[in-house]
Amino acid sequence: MNEKLKEELLHLIREDEATREVLASTGELFHGYHPAMEKVHLRNADKLKKLIEDNKGFPTIDQVGEDACVAALRIVLHAISLPDFMRAQEQVLVDLAKQNKVPKSYVAILVDRIRFYEGRKQIYATNADWDENGILRITEVEDPEQLNQRRHQMGLTPLESLVVTPQDGEYHPPDPAKRHQEFLEWTRKTGWRSLT
Repeated sequence: MNEKLKEELLHLIREDEATREVLASTGELFHGYHPAMEKVHLRNADKLKKLIEDNKGFPTIDQVGEDACVAALRIVLHAISLPDFMRAQEQVLVDLAKQNKVPKSYVAILVDRIRFYEGRKQIYATNADWDENGILRITEVEDPEQLNQRRHQMGLTPLESLVVTPQDGEYHPPDPAKRHQEFLEWTRKTGWRSLT
């Protein structure tokens, strides 16, 4: 067990959680991608890149334990301003998941998140977005008939309803159409989607 690497990964994710908690408490977290949150995500991704390089590979459960491995996976999932970094980790992590060296459920989320930001259909239905009525729904999924089978293979529970939440809860965009347009602009600016 690499205790030094384990502690470093856990420290990085604690910083992420602390920043998120502060922004959530003020309501700032729910109005676009907050610069303070993005700064933490970018810094953590840079540090993780270096740790992967020094470790000669992604930190696996057998190297750092499940909690720290999950912390590393969450850092990848949060690096949404770095599409090339997330894409580079995808195949590595899919291969490691097949060997049970990283938790499969987080890899399913990564595969879907990349597809979601690229504007493609999901495989495992792990990402949701606000529709035109302000309801949070799972976005389009490939081959919905086999969805629960794929989810089961990745350690995810069956998804019986594609509606995630009714129109209540802690946040709903006041103008869903405007929010969607801002999201599309962000995907083009960061390189998830082409400018055409």
